[in-house]
Amino acid sequence: MKRILLASFLLFATLFYSFSYTGNDVNLKLGNFASELNLTLPNAATQQNVYSSAWIGKLFPSAPPHFAVGFEAGVTKLNLKPLKEMAEIFGVSGLPSLMIYPTITVNGRIGGFVLPFDIGFSAMYMDLSNLNSLADGFGIQFFNIGGDLRYALLKGEGPLPQFSLGFGYYYINGNVSFSKDELTAKMDYSCHTMFLQAQISKTLLFFTPFAGVRGIFSSSDTNWLWTASASRIASASDYTDLTTSGNGKSSTNFFGQIIPQIYGGFGMNFGFFALTISGAIDLRNIIWAGDLSLRFQM
Repeated sequence: MKRILLASFLLFATLFYSFSYTGNDVNLKLGNFASELNLTLPNAATQQNVYSSAWIGKLFPSAPPHFAVGFEAGVTKLNLKPLKEMAEIFGVSGLPSLMIYPTITVNGRIGGFVLPFDIGFSAMYMDLSNLNSLADGFGIQFFNIGGDLRYALLKGEGPLPQFSLGFGYYYINGNVSFSKDELTAKMDYSCHTMFLQAQISKTLLFFTPFAGVRGIFSSSDTNWLWTASASRIASASDYTDLTTSGNGKSSTNFFGQIIPQIYGGFGMNFGFFALTISGAIDLRNIIWAGDLSLRFQM
């Protein structure tokens, strides 16, 4: 009988411990979400300003000079599961485990001078802090600016494809917020992303398929804070702490985790306009992204 009572007590204690959380657990969940965010942002940034041609040609000397300017709409997978788990500690539901994160950028590219290179640039600001239709109670603000340089080793002459090597940099900052049922959380972030890439393409009449690989390096700083009302804590059966707020921070360095990414798609040229459809996947973290761009291009 003593053994049965002891086993029952240990089982009860294990179950109680498994479903009891404190402020430290809340910070742990937000730290996990910061890690997810710091993987998604570099994937979203590097999938901007994608051109089907591995090299757009020279600006000078060239007739006509080669350049392009346009807009790009993209989507990237964002894992909300750690944030969802944080909310559920306080009995707040409604967040999905996965969000399709949208981006819209303005970008351009100019051909090189004398040598076979081109330079691209891209910028974006989005304020989705009040669009609860993306995810219940969730909002995000996002700003990034940067660009890349590509050098053509093959120019696509005759039957040969175009092949280029490139280097790029993006600076990203913004914040993520969650507010629902007297529970709030906010996360500020900044991220420096560099990447190396190789791309191959071949134009067949007006159709240009392409493929490429990237190695992405990121350095990021993230700070967060959270608060919960006394009534929210009182109604949360899994939260066994009296702490009503907390904060934390995390950071990563450039070589903490190198992201291997493959990308590809196709472009179509209609006179002075180009339409490009592309997709990418982070092979290590299985984060996918895609975009559609429309540009004026010569």
